[in-house]
Amino acid sequence: MEIIFSEHAVARMLERKVTLKMIQEIIRFPTGKIKQSRDKWIFYKSFPTRRDNHIAAVVVEKLGDRFEVITIMINFEVK
Repeated sequence: MEIIFSEHAVARMLERKVTLKMIQEIIRFPTGKIKQSRDKWIFYKSFPTRRDNHIAAVVVEKLGDRFEVITIMINFEVK
């Protein structure tokens, strides 16, 4: 699986103290996924070491196993 990041996603990762390892875990083993459009998804997961609810990654699925992370959210709530 290849994961690439937009500049915006990298900035949000730094701002929100979310690591590359966490993003890989969210995409590989999400608690859940929400379809946004034909190729855009929100993957989310809780981490016991963090108190900010779910961490979510908005991801565009490219060809096959290639994903582009567009942004990162914290305190994400599933509705």
